[in-house]
Amino acid sequence: MTGRALILAAWLLIRCADAAQAGEASLAVVIDDLGYSLVRAERVMALPAPVTLAVLPFAPETPAILDLARRTGHEIILHQPMEALPQSRGASIPGLLTVDMPAGHFESLMDAALRAVPGIVGVNNHTGSRLTQDHAAMRRLMGLLKGRDLLFLDSRTTPATVAYAMAREARIPAIERDVFLDHVPRRDAIHREFQRALAIARRDGHAVLIAHPYAVSLDYLEEALAALPPDVAVTSLRRLTDRDPVTLARHGSPESPRRSLGQ
Repeated sequence: MTGRALILAAWLLIRCADAAQAGEASLAVVIDDLGYSLVRAERVMALPAPVTLAVLPFAPETPAILDLARRTGHEIILHQPMEALPQSRGASIPGLLTVDMPAGHFESLMDAALRAVPGIVGVNNHTGSRLTQDHAAMRRLMGLLKGRDLLFLDSRTTPATVAYAMAREARIPAIERDVFLDHVPRRDAIHREFQRALAIARRDGHAVLIAHPYAVSLDYLEEALAALPPDVAVTSLRRLTDRDPVTLARHGSPESPRRSLGQ
């Protein structure tokens, strides 16, 4: 990323942060699965809004991505790998937390992941449809996050997740994902999901959208974020979790359900 691009990115962050204060509805945009391509991450950081970067802890390009993210002032969260259903899914992901893992191993692995991604404001789950529905595992995880001034974003990869509830029980700032932008990575499907995110933000005052660094997703976001309607402003996860927890606890209505992926 050139010096001119760095200046532009910093200006956009300030401009969009100011807009978030004035906007009637807030939209947080999280880009998951960063860590394997610096080129894709550079494109993410050049988006015309202050998106949140969810970075995998032990991916090969993670250090370079973190260095650039710090220089551009982007919000960063740890994208922590967690066990999915079926159990074999994602078993090769470095740093994967599992339900049957001994407590000491679980704790040391989580500590290593937190040290691998410094400067974060919080954590969200990468896959995790098995781990996030296990009460004991989620209590253990939240116990490790407590006292670190971190938030938790429940990616809701399963409707049976208890992660948000366990975070709130531990008095950790928490929020849930509302929309997966690109579960179906086609432009027409992406457009429908983006419009659904705007509708939720208008209804509830905020929405959390998770996307991935696919070319089709970034093509769409480059256009959509540059042409946001005036009543919606992009904001950070930290700003959202600083709000009244009663407001954040609202769940989607049957008209705008939070679809889960089973990952």
